[in-house]
Amino acid sequence: MTIVGVTCQRDDGPYMAEWIAHHLAAGFDQMLVLSHDCSDGSDALLDALSADERVTHLPFEPRGKKTVQWQALNIARKHPLIEAADWVLFFDCDEFICLAEGDLPSLLKSLEAEQGQFDALALPWRFFGSAGQQNREPGLTPERFTKAAPDDLHFPLAHLFKTLFRPQAFRKMGVHRPRAKPHKPARWLAPDGRPLPDHFATNDSAISLYGLSSTTRRIWLNHYSLRSAGEFIVKRDRGLPNHSNREIDLVYWAERNWNTAENREILTMMDATHSEFDKLMALPRVAERLTQCEKWHETRAVELMTDSDTLWLHFRLGMLTGSTPPSSAFTSAFVQAHRHHSGRGRNCP
Repeated sequence: MTIVGVTCQRDDGPYMAEWIAHHLAAGFDQMLVLSHDCSDGSDALLDALSADERVTHLPFEPRGKKTVQWQALNIARKHPLIEAADWVLFFDCDEFICLAEGDLPSLLKSLEAEQGQFDALALPWRFFGSAGQQNREPGLTPERFTKAAPDDLHFPLAHLFKTLFRPQAFRKMGVHRPRAKPHKPARWLAPDGRPLPDHFATNDSAISLYGLSSTTRRIWLNHYSLRSAGEFIVKRDRGLPNHSNREIDLVYWAERNWNTAENREILTMMDATHSEFDKLMALPRVAERLTQCEKWHETRAVELMTDSDTLWLHFRLGMLTGSTPPSSAFTSAFVQAHRHHSGRGRNCP
């Protein structure tokens, strides 16, 4: 069994080594990182990290009108690592796998023993908020942020997922889910290990598990999409890889800043993560280049705060220290109205 993790990054330097280390520790055999237009030195850091044979850095130059994330997907699917992989997961470096127990290969073997051969496993998000933190502090991301959304958050966006899948069972990779082959539906499992319905498996536009998945999960993604207010300001400046025209603003913050539940489940994995992180730090020039990335982000945060609009945004973030989970009834009424007025017959993201 060969498991490959894939991401596309730009200016995520402070988080690359910890993210790679965590997923190597979780059971990935290879990590393929595509990068473009880097200003923070993350491309040089990835070159240094590539001294570990389990890490492959593939720089590319975006061209045309497709979003950079889709361009990266089209490049990655032709890469020998993907062509030879048994399982692939395309995800971002603010998404960290969390397992209820064991490692990823063990889980896949257990699920196959229980359900027979399957082709895709949906990994839902669990949003982690800023916990009122203003600036980047020492430590790895999962240790710095332990305030999260409740398990039963009634908000469709919070039930979006990424997919661990067998490449041979699908037509091509996708951002949230791979594209189905015509007339050949794949077998999908929910994060609790139960089969997902056929209508979900054949609907490439279904990217939310809202209403389909129980809160008893064996695997999911801790989604640290905000981190601290200062880090959020730098992320806002960079923009989103798959929605270049979507503004990262107070709405984005409010939809992700959930701090109502203390959640430390991922911390049981951190000893193994630290072990891999230390190995990466021992590689030539990795520690030096990571420090350079961190300093670039610190400097950029100070520069951005000289802009009046950014200063106001940062001030307002401090007043929005947490979002209030909506009730089931309130969300149900919203979803029904949204479907009616938009004419969309799927879970709204």
